[in-house]
Amino acid sequence: FEEKIKSRGGQVFWAENGEQARNYVIELARRKKVRTVVKSKSMAAEEVHLAPALEKEGLKVYETDLGEFIVQLRNEAPYHIVTPAMHLTRNEISELFKEKLGGIDSKEPPELVAAARRYLRKTFFAADMGISGANFLVADAGMIAITTNEGNADMGTTLPRIHVALAGIEKIIP
Repeated sequence: FEEKIKSRGGQVFWAENGEQARNYVIELARRKKVRTVVKSKSMAAEEVHLAPALEKEGLKVYETDLGEFIVQLRNEAPYHIVTPAMHLTRNEISELFKEKLGGIDSKEPPELVAAARRYLRKTFFAADMGISGANFLVADAGMIAITTNEGNADMGTTLPRIHVALAGIEKIIP
């Protein structure tokens, strides 16, 4: 995997623990003068507490998974691993969006989703770094496989000038 990634101009860093992973990403952000980060849902990034570490360094980090974005706006931890905002009603989300995003006067889920997408779309184009997880790291191809249902990882891996994929070694497949 590493050989194939490097042959295509990428970099691989093998971290032994969460602290090393965080420090690598922080140092990369410093070297590349990153100010804004878009992050798709990544359990590896959650496990190493990457977003709070980047924010502590003064970077603006935007969660781009809808549920993660909602709880980030509320300044709270995800409620559930798969559905981080399942404890909130549409009325609560509507009020949150009205307060934080402005110009939203609807309680209808499709309209709330559209408002979040409009807001987040701007962050994708402005971000210096995109951070994702990986479902698989394909060794013989030197590729990262990511599956999402929202499309946020697609934009986060292609629009920012830097992409960081954070994954455990167990994700490598032949």
